[in-house]
Amino acid sequence: KAGGPMNGEELRAIRERRGEDQLSFATWLNGALNRRYDRSRISRWESGAERIPQQVAGFLAGQGGMAAVPQTSTGPKLRRAVVAVANQKGGVGKTTTAVNLSYALSTLGLKVMLLDSDPQGNATVHMGLDPGEIETHRKGLYNVVRGGASFDSILQPVCGGAVMLAPSSIGLAAAETELVAEPDNSLVLKEKLAEVRNRYDVIVIDCPPNLGLLTINALAASDLVLIPVQTEVFAGLGVPLLLETIAKIRRRSNPSLNIFGILPTMFSSRLTQDQASLREIQEHYEGRTRVLPAVPRATLFAQASGAGRPAIEADPNSNSVQAYGELARELAAHLQTAETAHVS
Repeated sequence: KAGGPMNGEELRAIRERRGEDQLSFATWLNGALNRRYDRSRISRWESGAERIPQQVAGFLAGQGGMAAVPQTSTGPKLRRAVVAVANQKGGVGKTTTAVNLSYALSTLGLKVMLLDSDPQGNATVHMGLDPGEIETHRKGLYNVVRGGASFDSILQPVCGGAVMLAPSSIGLAAAETELVAEPDNSLVLKEKLAEVRNRYDVIVIDCPPNLGLLTINALAASDLVLIPVQTEVFAGLGVPLLLETIAKIRRRSNPSLNIFGILPTMFSSRLTQDQASLREIQEHYEGRTRVLPAVPRATLFAQASGAGRPAIEADPNSNSVQAYGELARELAAHLQTAETAHVS
């Protein structure tokens, strides 16, 4: 019964049914209950060393222990959002950000879709799929934006079903030139996403490293833009052009488009140059756009990508991935605030 006693074995059974370790389970509870539980607290509850709080027991009993229960069903209402991860400069951690943010959001109990809009298919590979097979079987984004297929026909579950992926392959490159002749060619993706948008709390789009029509389509379909910027000399050179493009799209076709923030990536606190670059980024955007906590440089990200899974799923206890957990919590909090304030 809701609010009744719950023992450690019952708690562990619920966590294991969700397929989560103690840290990601704590993260989910924190997102749902607005608490700050950690892995050691979950461990103490499961071992019986500490009594499970009534609030937690009542919440889990009310969920029936079900996996992936959306936060929107229990806490403050969450505004659904499409988030474009964009920067026309390559090698800034854009795909790493899109993939790890998507998984981190799912651990908060949100229903998440990751859309790979890059013909290089980096997010597709990062999630363990073969772009060659996607191309052969015509199960990629090209077939949705140009072939008349539905998103339902290409979506594939990844990370044990935690995230739904709309994969990509090299065939998508042809869409750049083919869309030129299309009427309202910047709104094609937005129109197709309308078919599935209401089924997901957050849709994350991994954009190509350019400002071509695929990126324009992603921005036109989005509510928020997240801009990864590597902490290096001249890191922000391309950002003003991206901001100008966002401003144009806001004026012409998507007035609800907003910048969620600048995300410094590949940061090494031991390097004075990285420290200087981070300060430069923070000072440059102060008062204009929020600069989010920096993501550290770590070999774990490349290793996880090679293994076809998000780093935050592969090793959720690693300090290097905590920035993405924090980013997910901040985004979820922003969407709750936006819904409360009726911001569109």
